[in-house]
Order: sequence, then C-alpha cells, then structure tokens
Amino acid sequence: MTVEPWQQVYPGLAWRDVAPGAVLAYDEESAVVIDSRVKDQHNVTLKIQRLDGERFTTKVSAAETVQLRAEKLIHGPGGVRVVALPAVLWKEDGLFAPRNLAAIGMSATVATSLIAGIGPGQIYIAFLAAGAAGMGVRRLFKQGNELSFLAPDRLGITLETVHDYALAREQGKLWVPPTVGADRRQLARRRVQTIREHHLQLREDIAYRIECSALFDPLEPATAAFEAALVAFDDVDDQTPTDVLDLKASEVEMTFNVAQANAERLGLAHLPETARDDARRAGKAARLAAGAASEGERLASLAQVRKILDSLAIYYLPSLDERLMLEPGRGPEAPTGR
Repeated sequence: MTVEPWQQVYPGLAWRDVAPGAVLAYDEESAVVIDSRVKDQHNVTLKIQRLDGERFTTKVSAAETVQLRAEKLIHGPGGVRVVALPAVLWKEDGLFAPRNLAAIGMSATVATSLIAGIGPGQIYIAFLAAGAAGMGVRRLFKQGNELSFLAPDRLGITLETVHDYALAREQGKLWVPPTVGADRRQLARRRVQTIREHHLQLREDIAYRIECSALFDPLEPATAAFEAALVAFDDVDDQTPTDVLDLKASEVEMTFNVAQANAERLGLAHLPETARDDARRAGKAARLAAGAASEGERLASLAQVRKILDSLAIYYLPSLDERLMLEPGRGPEAPTGR
C-alpha cells in the first residue's frame, strides 16, 4: 500500500497498487472494510466486511480502480470516499458458533417442510430455499466474524466505531472513544498481545516463513526495529505513565506493520539469489503439505521441504523441528536434527 493509514486514497488508484492492504469505503451513512490480497499477476482477491456483519470474498481485476469497487459497494447518499486502513486482523466464526447453529437449524426445518409437500423431481428447490433461509437467519447474528485494526492511532477503533472515526477525522473533530472509563493501560497491553499472537501465527506458517522471510530475520532493519519496540514495551511497569504506555504500544504496532509490509514486498528477494529457486520450491511443497488429502502425501511433501531447507541452512528460515502450522492443531512429524 502506497498510502499511509487514514489518508485518502486517490480515486484512480488500482488494486494492484494497494494489495496487500486494506481500505475503508464510506459515505455519510454506511461503510465497508475491503482487505486486498494479490491472487496472481492479473487478479486481486478482496475480503469484504460490512458493518452489519455480512462478509464475503470476491476476485477483481488488478487494473480495476479502488473507487469503482467502492461505489459498487456503497449506495447511500453523498459521494463515496476511500481511506487507507492499518492492517486488518480477521477472526472467523467457529463451526459451532450460535449464528452457524441457527442457520443449520433453519435450513433443516425449511428443507424438511418443503420436501414433504413436493415431488421427488423438485427436491432441489427445497434445498435451494433451505440454503437461502439459513443464510438469512445467519445474517441476523451480527456478533460473529469480528475483525480488529492494527496500529489504530486512537483508542477504541473497532468495526463498530470505524465509520464514526472516519467521519470525525474528515470533519476535523476530536475523536473521543465511546467507551467511557475504559482501562487504557489494559487496552494498551491487549493491543501488543494481539500483535504478538499474530506474529506467532505467521511464524508457525512454514510457507509464509519461507516466502516472507525478512519478517523473521533480526538483521533486517525493519524487523530489528519491531523487535526493539517489543523489548521496550516489556520494560514498562506499573509506574510507567499511561501516555507513555500508549506510545510504546503504538510503536509496537507501527513497527510491526512496517516490518510485515517490508517482508511481503521483498518476498523471496530477501534471500540470497542462489537460494531463491530452492526456497520457491520449498514454499510450494509446504503449501501442498498443508492441503494434503492424505497422510502419505503430507509426509512426502514435508520430506521435500526438509531436504530443501537442510540444503539451504539459512538461520532465519524455519526448521521442521519447530511446531509449524501446516494443518490445524498439529505440527509436522519430522525427525529431529537439522
């Protein structure tokens, strides 16, 4: 993203110049969060969240302008504006979240009722109606699909408040967080903990570790600045003034954003030139392992990853002795020693 967070996005800017990055499209009455990721040379994937809880993903041309997509999503009165957002952290519903259970129950009820009254040749109609009913009920539950913003420059910026905050900034008004009496110290610590958890998730993703290795290289200046900010935050205590605590938390968020963006921009170019082709193959093999249909396929892909990483022997690349997030709830099963 070439635009600083909370700054207006030029109407002619294309998605290829934004991804990876998030924007907020809004008018006087509504807003939508759009998080972009590069899919391939010609396309960009957009993850979209409306304020009412609706979430969906779509693919667009990399040449399409951000403003055009914003105007398709926002239909209220007044002109649509677009500002850049800090990095967005997405939290998905669990399988047994209340909104999912309600949707399944409604779908089953509608399907059962309709099947009893129609002929065998029209069963597909019952299932279509049941699916539509289930999705309708699911959208009534707005508490699911939460997201949070990294490095908010004021406290209290959430999906529920981001529209009001954007309007306040636009009008030059002082932003006052809506939570009266909020514990600023606890919130500052929570902000940093969110960064730590997100960084750990990225660290445990072996493909990401390979393809964006600069984020894990302490000799990379942007990464070194992030690690220094974490150390500085660890030095705070109960005697540290609240304003200083907030400042140090913001420094952690800002340096992490810079370090992650730098790593994703560099990609495999951060590695020695002689290692890039092998690293690219290791990254592909790691993704195959993560999505393997069988245990044999998974272990074969892991063996290939391990062989390549052993041959490269670069200190900031992952080791298969570590717990890596190749599939939910388990790390790779590989022999020790590297």
